[in-house]
Amino acid sequence: MPPFEQSPAPAQVAAARPAEDESAVPLRLAVSHGRLGIELYRDVPLDPLRVSELNLTLPGLKFPVDLSGGVAAFRHRRGELQRVTVAVAITRLRRHFARSMDSFLGTGTVLDLWPLDEGIGVGLVGEQGALAFDLLFCPSLGDARFVVSDARVAGLAGPALGFALRALDTALPREFVRKGRVVRLSRAAHHLARMLLPAVGARVPAATSVNFGALARYDDELCVSLDASFGPPPLGAAAARAVELAGLVADADDAIAGGDLEAARRGYIAALERAPRHPELSRSVAEIDAHSGNRAEAALGLLLEALPVTRAGAFVADLLAERGDRELATDALSQALERERYAPLAALCWARFAELCSSGAERMTALDHAVARAPAFAKVRWARLVERIRLADVDHALADAQHLEAAARGPRQRHEVCMRVAAAFAEASLERESGRWYERALRYVPDAPEATAGLARALAARGNVERAYALFERAVITSEQRGVIDADALTDLALLLADALKDLPQAVARVRQVPASATRAAEARYLEGKWRAAVGDDAGASLAYARLRDTVELRGFTGVPARFLMEAARHELEVQDDAIAAERHLAVAMRLAPRDGRVARAYRDVAARITDAAKRERRGEPALVRDKDDDTSAGEDSD
Repeated sequence: MPPFEQSPAPAQVAAARPAEDESAVPLRLAVSHGRLGIELYRDVPLDPLRVSELNLTLPGLKFPVDLSGGVAAFRHRRGELQRVTVAVAITRLRRHFARSMDSFLGTGTVLDLWPLDEGIGVGLVGEQGALAFDLLFCPSLGDARFVVSDARVAGLAGPALGFALRALDTALPREFVRKGRVVRLSRAAHHLARMLLPAVGARVPAATSVNFGALARYDDELCVSLDASFGPPPLGAAAARAVELAGLVADADDAIAGGDLEAARRGYIAALERAPRHPELSRSVAEIDAHSGNRAEAALGLLLEALPVTRAGAFVADLLAERGDRELATDALSQALERERYAPLAALCWARFAELCSSGAERMTALDHAVARAPAFAKVRWARLVERIRLADVDHALADAQHLEAAARGPRQRHEVCMRVAAAFAEASLERESGRWYERALRYVPDAPEATAGLARALAARGNVERAYALFERAVITSEQRGVIDADALTDLALLLADALKDLPQAVARVRQVPASATRAAEARYLEGKWRAAVGDDAGASLAYARLRDTVELRGFTGVPARFLMEAARHELEVQDDAIAAERHLAVAMRLAPRDGRVARAYRDVAARITDAAKRERRGEPALVRDKDDDTSAGEDSD
C-alpha cells in the first residue's frame, strides 16, 4: 500500500460538516454477513489514496433493532471490519511524493512512477544521475509489505540498492518500517479505518481478521482489497523470489543503505554460502566491487559462476572496460538497454555507450539514441551538443543549444545555459558562435561580468580590439562592484593591453591587481615578471618571479606550466647573476615536471655552477665571470 497522510482531526471535520447533516456523512446502515453493519456509500479521498469500499458489522445487537435513528444511532458502537478497498492513481501518487524527493539526486530531481503487474516502478533523475527500481507488493496477511527489486543506476557513484533504500527512507512516513530491502506497514486496515472513520464520527472497528487480496491494475490505477474472507494473499513469481532473497540479506542491505560497502559485501558473501551461485547475490557483490576500484577480475569471476556476464546489468560495462574489453562492455550495455523501461536511465546508458565507441560516427549514433529516449533530459543533449561541436557540425550543435535554452526556466537558468554553450564554442575556437551566445546570455542578465568578459574574448580573437577593451574594462568594474573581482577578465585585459595595445606599464598595473587566491594567480605573477623585465624593471621582475614561486608552492605544485619557473630562472641567471635564486626556481620546476629532461638539465647546470663557485671560494680564487650571451642553460627551450 502507498503511504498515507494524516486525516483531519474530528473537531475540524465537525466544524466543516455539522453532525446533524446526515447527507455529509458518507456512511449508511447495511446488512453484511447476516448482521447489521455500516458501509460507505461513496468514495472517500485520503490523499494520495481513494477508499472506494468499506463495510463493518456491529456484533452484539439483538433483534428486533430500532433503525429509525439511522447511522447516528450506531456509529459509536465498536464494530468489526469486514472489507475495505483502496485505489491509488499513479499520477496522484507521484505528485504526493515529488516534493519530498526534489533534491535527492541534486537540485531539480524529478520523480517518475509507473504501474507494474506486481507493484510500482520508481524512477528518479537529477543532475547527479538516474536511479530506477521496482517496488513489489508482497502482502503478508493484513500487513502491507513491499520489497525493493531490480535496482539500477547510471551516473551515480555507488551500488544501486543503496540509493534505492535511501530514497525510500527519505520519502516514506514513520508508519512504514524498513528492514533491509523490505518496507512494511503493519495492520494496514487499522491505519485506514483510523484515518477515515473518526473523521466522520464513527469508532475505529477491530481489523484483525482482514487479509490482503491480489493487486489489480486498471490503466493508471492500482487497486487492492482487504477482506475477512481472504486467506493468505497470493504472491507472484517475482514477488516470491524477492521475499526469499530479502530474508537472506536483511543486515547486508542495511549496511549498503548506510554506505558501509565492506560490511555489505561480507553479508552478501555469507548469503552466497547458503544460496550458492545466486544470480542476484553475485550481482550485488560484483556491483560493490565495481565501485570499490581495482577489483574487476574478482567481480567478473564471481559473475561468471552465476550468469552470463553481459546480462548482469549496465554497471558491468565499467568492469569490462577496466579490463580492456570494450566489445563486451558495449554488448553488456546493449543488453541492459533492451530491458530498461526508465527513459532517463536508458539515455545515460546510451551516453556511456557513446564513450566506449571508437569513431565519431558511432558516438553520434549512440547520442542520437540517447536524446531520442529522453528528449527533455538536458544531460544527454549537452553530451550530443559537445560531440557535434567537436565534429564541427555547427548547425546541428546550434539546434541542440536552442533546444536547451528553450527548455530552461526563468532568466537565470537561460543565462546559465547560454554561458555554457558559449564556453563550449569558445573551447573549440569558434569565436563567432561563442560571441553570439555570450550576447544572448547578456540579454537575460545584462550586467553579468562573466558573460561580458566572454564576449570580449570572442571579439578580441576576431580582431575587434577597441570593443574588446571596453567590455573587459566593464567586466572588471561590474565584478568589483559585486565585491569579487573577476580575475580572469583582469588577466585577459592585461594581455590585451600588452599584446594589442603595446602598453606594458599599464598591463603590469592591471596584472598586479589579480589576487593570490585566483585560479590564474600564477600566470599573473609570471606575466608581471616578464613585462617588468621587458620595461627594464629588473628588481621588480625578480620580486614578481619570487611571488610566482611562492604561489606555486602554496598551491601544491599543480596546474602551472614548468616553463614559468624556467623563465624565472633564466632571468635570475642572465640578468641578476643570482644562481641561488635560479636554483630555487628550477627546484620548483622539477616538482611541476619531474620527467621533463630540459628542466633536469637546467637544474644540473645551475647546481654545477653553484658547486663550482663554492669550490673557488674555498680556494680563495676569484668567481668565474660569464658573459650573459653565453649563459643560456636555464632558459633552453623554455617556451
